[in-house]
Amino acid sequence: MAVANEGYGGDLRLRPRRGLLWSGVLVLIIVPLPIVATLITLGVPNGSWPIALIGGAISIVVFFTGLFLFRTTDIVISSTQITERGFFSRSTSTPISAVNSLVLAHTFRTSSSETLPQLIVRNDRNERILRMRGIFWSEQTIREAAAAIGSPLEEPVDAVTSRQFFEKYPGSAYWFENRRGLRIAIVAVIGLSCIGVVLGLMRLLGLPVAG
Repeated sequence: MAVANEGYGGDLRLRPRRGLLWSGVLVLIIVPLPIVATLITLGVPNGSWPIALIGGAISIVVFFTGLFLFRTTDIVISSTQITERGFFSRSTSTPISAVNSLVLAHTFRTSSSETLPQLIVRNDRNERILRMRGIFWSEQTIREAAAAIGSPLEEPVDAVTSRQFFEKYPGSAYWFENRRGLRIAIVAVIGLSCIGVVLGLMRLLGLPVAG
């Protein structure tokens, strides 16, 4: 979604897909809240329900922290510079004059024939200035960004895999991308952490844990 806010002097302000926000709300409703509600109910007989309630409060605090970070994530493009404020990163600004190339490619989703747009903005040393990934930004928003930057847009006809994209445009990948082992490790750590939190709450509530 792109908006031109008065507070930005008419500059183009771009925000990520709104659907990501609703996905976060859905995850909160489906995963932690029902678990916490169940643990609170089971903890009422022995008076340990406040511990589960604290766990629920922490989940809500984490959610609203993520909501705040999401709401402050944006890209602002003026006639002179590009300013990006990422989800976990500080705000960075780059002069429009530093832009040397704009490429809008389409990459295949993992194990799927569906594609996602990828906008990569680079300087004359082929270093990444900005990258907009279709998983977070709509294609309309990406095209509006490219038009606002104003440099000639290269748009390959054929879609490529993520690996081919990174090979063709080196330096485009973030530190965590294109590393299968790292992705597997992150998923495993998240899964084990969730299990550990649930088991820990059950022990604090005095509930039986198998084994």
